[in-house]
Amino acid sequence: MAIAGQKRVRLRWNWKRFVTVFVLGYLSFWTVQSGIHIWVLWHDELTLNHNIQAVQTQNAKLQQDIQELKNPVMVKNMITGKMAIPDPALSQP
Repeated sequence: MAIAGQKRVRLRWNWKRFVTVFVLGYLSFWTVQSGIHIWVLWHDELTLNHNIQAVQTQNAKLQQDIQELKNPVMVKNMITGKMAIPDPALSQP
C-alpha cells in the first residue's frame, strides 16, 4: 500500500556511468595492491641489508682470526697462553 504524496526514488544507471565506476574501482584496487607490494619489498630490502651488514662484520672478524692463525708466532703465543685464543661464539652477533 503506497502512501499518497511520496515518490519512489529510483537510481538510473546508464552503461557509461557503470563502466566508469567499474574502471575506477578496478584501478583503485590494483593501485592499493601495488602500494602494499612496494611497501613489502622495501621492508624486505631493509631487512636483507641489515642481515648483509651483520654477516660482513662477522666475516671481517673471522678473516682477522684466520690471519692470526696463519702466523706461527701468534699460534705459539696462543699455545703458551701469552695470547687469548679467539672464541668463535664471541664473534657471532
